[in-house]
Amino acid sequence: MNINELFFELKDITINASMPIPFCNSDEGIKLLLPAPYSAKAGTIFAGSLSDWDMALRQHLIYDGCTYLVCSNGETPEVPSGNLNINVFFLDASMRIVLQRLSTLFSKKQTLDSSVISKLYRDFWNDILSMQLTTKAQILERIRQFPYHMHRHIACIVIRHSQPHHEATFIHNITCILQEFFHETNLFFTGEEWIILYSQEEDTSDTLSISYDSFSNLLEKYQLDAGLSYVCQLPDILRTLYLTASAAIDLGKGLGIAPYKKRIYTYHQYNPYYVIHLCSHSFKELHKTENLVYLTHPDITRLYYYDVENNSNLLDVLSAYLSCGQNVNQTSQMLYMHRNTVLNKLNKIEEFLQHEFDYNTDHFLLLLSCMILRYQHQYTQRKVSDYFVSHRFEFAPSNDTDFDKCP
Repeated sequence: MNINELFFELKDITINASMPIPFCNSDEGIKLLLPAPYSAKAGTIFAGSLSDWDMALRQHLIYDGCTYLVCSNGETPEVPSGNLNINVFFLDASMRIVLQRLSTLFSKKQTLDSSVISKLYRDFWNDILSMQLTTKAQILERIRQFPYHMHRHIACIVIRHSQPHHEATFIHNITCILQEFFHETNLFFTGEEWIILYSQEEDTSDTLSISYDSFSNLLEKYQLDAGLSYVCQLPDILRTLYLTASAAIDLGKGLGIAPYKKRIYTYHQYNPYYVIHLCSHSFKELHKTENLVYLTHPDITRLYYYDVENNSNLLDVLSAYLSCGQNVNQTSQMLYMHRNTVLNKLNKIEEFLQHEFDYNTDHFLLLLSCMILRYQHQYTQRKVSDYFVSHRFEFAPSNDTDFDKCP
């Protein structure tokens, strides 16, 4: 629950308050200040008298991240100083009145129409994608209205059905299944796909605190595909997290690169190809051509044509060799080839090119060139040779004397 909702319900009886934590958890009801538990979940709401509060302070029974409602009977105590990371309300009311107020508030939240929540999510997401929300402050203000607390580190998960359809019952069932798997997580259906605003306390960069095997099994069972963004602390790049998660599915399928787990496409896997994808759009706009071969190392282009003309796979072998850090054993395992076969093909490459590669200097450029050609050949489904066939110019024999007529 948003702490501002709690304050709004109690503001007329609040004498003094401190609210550094934006959320509290009303799902488990209200706990008494005393007797205090040995430990408490962050977000728990406690209530008690001023004497109970004083004793809990003396005995160090105040728990980090929790909310305290103290019935002070008209007194005006000061908010405790120190390193206490808690919400505290000093209220001029009896426990009975406070509990009645909260009972009304909680029942309102429990009966809140799901359509209202769906609209809350959809409006937020439309504003994110249309860039109506661009600052951290704006986004945090809207996130505070969500039913579930967002933890510090955020990732976007995009889920699509393999064969999209819009049956209301199916969408509802899948939404419920996802809500059960991602417990107390803000998720919604946009009309085309499911968006999960997953959050966690752990700073893991590209790994979520979920069971990937269980998630993969769920996706397989219902014929769903999931794209996962990186984990980030900055909510103002939610749009970027969405675009990269979405691109992970498209690139994984379009390039024929197996996902991290069955049906789980992580942006981490396809990050370099997404960079190529963005560069290709800029290249087309600037150079007025879709042929990305002009971005590659000339030797890679020559190998590409050699493979086309001879029905060979030298470029695939070189690409795997570069991907494996020039480790022949790993390359042979990746390609399911004998080690000697890999060595023979690498020798064949240098024999055809009539020089040795300078791997120390050009390793990255060669690997990038292989990836660019793979992107163009598989993702855009255009062969490099197609461009040269369709744009080939035939020059008619010229008469040398014609040049004499030039000024």
